[in-house]
Amino acid sequence: MSDNSNLMEVLKMGSEKENARNCIAIQERRRKLAEWYDQYETVAEILLDCEFKGAIKKGKLWMESFRPEMVWKLAGDVSNKRVLDIGCQYGVFSFFLSEKGASVTGIDISKKWVERCLREASTRRDCSKMEFRICDAQELAFDDESFDIVVCTEVIEHVDYAGNVLSEINRVLVPGGILVLGTPNTGSYYVKIWNILKMLLPMKAIRWILKKILTVSQEDAYQRVRRQLPEERRAEFDREIKKLEELNKQLEVNDPGKEEFSEHIREFSLDEIETLLNLMGFEIEKRTGFPVFPTYYFLSLRMLIREWFIKVKDNSRWRYRSAPFVYIRAVKKEPPIFHI
Repeated sequence: MSDNSNLMEVLKMGSEKENARNCIAIQERRRKLAEWYDQYETVAEILLDCEFKGAIKKGKLWMESFRPEMVWKLAGDVSNKRVLDIGCQYGVFSFFLSEKGASVTGIDISKKWVERCLREASTRRDCSKMEFRICDAQELAFDDESFDIVVCTEVIEHVDYAGNVLSEINRVLVPGGILVLGTPNTGSYYVKIWNILKMLLPMKAIRWILKKILTVSQEDAYQRVRRQLPEERRAEFDREIKKLEELNKQLEVNDPGKEEFSEHIREFSLDEIETLLNLMGFEIEKRTGFPVFPTYYFLSLRMLIREWFIKVKDNSRWRYRSAPFVYIRAVKKEPPIFHI
């Protein structure tokens, strides 16, 4: 009995040590991910500050018009409504909804994005209806029932506890308030096909095939963008891209045989998202899909099908089941069941 007890203690200690090592490894990776994301923002700001031509310009304009229009339609009438934009980045939703008459508060955990939004807001005619601040989506620094509408897109896949984010959103929304949620859908038809392809072929072979079919690679895309930058900013762009590549090496994502890099901590299927929303006290009213593909290979394809895709009814099953990004309109009905 004593021997068994000792053995159990040894096993327990070993398990605790292993768990501690895993925890340290996870925390270190997340620290590196945070560095990667900050560096990505530095590169993104260079691109945002520059004028592009041709397909790149059209693609950028389409992304910055289609997405906010889709969010606006899901949110409904925003005139004189208090709107919270979580993960506002450079303010594409915040400024659009402000122009539609909303009083907007944009938050982001990144100091760089908040500072950029504040600079942009200072140039706007009615900046008194806009506010930007640094804030963690898992701990919203606002009073209960402070907002009529919350926009939260491309956020819950980046946090440790998505339930906390939705619980906090429930808290700051008025009864009957609207949540517009956008996130990748791992259960989409596109993602399922992609996963089957990865089961059948190594990633290195997939990339070779895609390059042959689409006659474009990551390096081609990089050079295409670089050529359109002003000459005085190319050296800066090269320098910041190099830093990003160094972080890629630290995260072991430069091996061409590995899967494409994703900074997402946890992604959900549509069914999982709906279950989570229900647990957090929300009732889903509408679903739609955003036709963006999570890989640079499909930029040309996305541009070709965009006009056809947006004609599909928003709440059609095909649209929200096929698109790799799902957007949902949900209404606050009751308090959340739990808070992680």
